[in-house]
Amino acid sequence: MARILSVKGLRGAVKVEPLTDWPDHLAAGASVYLEDESEPRVIRRAERGGRSTALSLTGIETRETAEPLVGRYLEVEAGELPADTYYWHQLVGLVAYDVAGRPLGDVVEVFRAGENEVYRISDGNRETLVPALRSVVRDIDIVAGRMVVDLETEEIR
Repeated sequence: MARILSVKGLRGAVKVEPLTDWPDHLAAGASVYLEDESEPRVIRRAERGGRSTALSLTGIETRETAEPLVGRYLEVEAGELPADTYYWHQLVGLVAYDVAGRPLGDVVEVFRAGENEVYRISDGNRETLVPALRSVVRDIDIVAGRMVVDLETEEIR
């Protein structure tokens, strides 16, 4: 839902890059999980400005306790998504194929670049960056564990 970019001030606030289509997940009073933690934390205060948002989380009261969080992700409980919409963790591990059926490798990372998401596909020797556009990503089948991409579209030439 968000990636922690840096620490702000002396009282443990962190600047985050929002990665969600639901900004209310970053509002004061919302429950969030720090990556790899099983107990939620509550957002005590949220300050929006520019491309980042500053958050104060329960249990993070000083700059020293906030500094190790830089680079980690904030997550929320998974909710129901609209059809043809996926959480990033559902895409990582899919095997990607071109439209002719040739394997390209595994989806090893999903990240945001500007306003778009990008899928990093690797076969162990070569990496391919694929923009998450309907004209490029032709099919995603979570159950079958596969993604079909068209590398010949105008968008990626």
